[in-house]
Amino acid sequence: MALPVPRAAGPLLQRIVRIDDGPGGRRLETRGVPLHGSGLRAIDRAPAGAAAPPPALPGRPFAIALDLPADRFSPTALQYLAVAADPWPGSVAVWRGAGADGPLALHTVLDHPACLGRTLSDLPPGPLWRMDRRARLDVTLRHAGALASIEEAAMLAGGNLFAVVARDGGVEILGAAEAVLIGPERYRLGLMVRGLGNSEAAAGRGAPAGSLILRLDGDAVVPLVDRLDEVGRPFRYRIGPAERDPGDPAFVEIAATAGLAALTCLAPVHLRARREAEGVRLAWTRRARRAADAWEPAEIPLDEAAETYRLDVLADDGRVLRRLTAAGPSVLYASADEIADFGAPRTTIEVVVAQIGAAAGPGAPGRARVPIRAA
Repeated sequence: MALPVPRAAGPLLQRIVRIDDGPGGRRLETRGVPLHGSGLRAIDRAPAGAAAPPPALPGRPFAIALDLPADRFSPTALQYLAVAADPWPGSVAVWRGAGADGPLALHTVLDHPACLGRTLSDLPPGPLWRMDRRARLDVTLRHAGALASIEEAAMLAGGNLFAVVARDGGVEILGAAEAVLIGPERYRLGLMVRGLGNSEAAAGRGAPAGSLILRLDGDAVVPLVDRLDEVGRPFRYRIGPAERDPGDPAFVEIAATAGLAALTCLAPVHLRARREAEGVRLAWTRRARRAADAWEPAEIPLDEAAETYRLDVLADDGRVLRRLTAAGPSVLYASADEIADFGAPRTTIEVVVAQIGAAAGPGAPGRARVPIRAA
């Protein structure tokens, strides 16, 4: 069973895991409530500094569930939750029920508010795979805490990471080495790397002013769903002060259904073509969601149990003329097929290639018109 344990910052829900009766009396061993259904959180034994008591009238929470296009944890988190409130009640409980009227069960507890706000300027379509040293993004952020500029190397290692949610629901993940305070709760972000994770398509569209922006703080943005059997299943969540009943008016309710954005394969890059005796050899460079940034390994890890690709050969008007499959990062487009499709050998060819994942199916496509080089 779980029961609240008094503390300076407000009650902390604890689960009793062992009871020992001895000559000196009864001893209880407790742990924090489960985090999103797996693992246990250690007891908060010594909070740093003096903590303020929870407010008598906590603010109504703002909560958002996000399918981030990034594979950040093990097991892979398929959906995340961020919660903010002003004033913050000390800790927030998340209760979950299946469907519209399923019974509620305690799912997790958040001790920290999310740092979130809105963009104050348009985020234009951005460059990929390199530092953008020109663009600046003005934002308003609550609960920003110690947000400040950091070294570029620290940003590339995962510091100052943000998610920008456009009005169409697209999510771009970006890093910002520069974060300058320009007014009360206002910051100017710069020295950005755009389209991180699998968010390159969103970076290509940009986002208008007024879009939601969320700092991806590991303590405040927590996994909500990490089981494949929960993908596509609607859940409702009641979110509010941890010491109150989930039916209390201080709670908010949201509905969310997790998808497979975190498990979608990244788009292959460096598409190329070379003519051989049997036809045109089409090749590309694969990418990985995890552990793909090191320079030392000769080959990056493979995210999937099997390596499979789907390649479409396109006509000049964009129609799919032929579909090929490959078990590695190249495939032969036979001369007979080329003549049947185009009527004559080509000097250039336009193709679309996507890696196929076991869970998410075809991933983000890489598309290019490339010259066919001689053997």
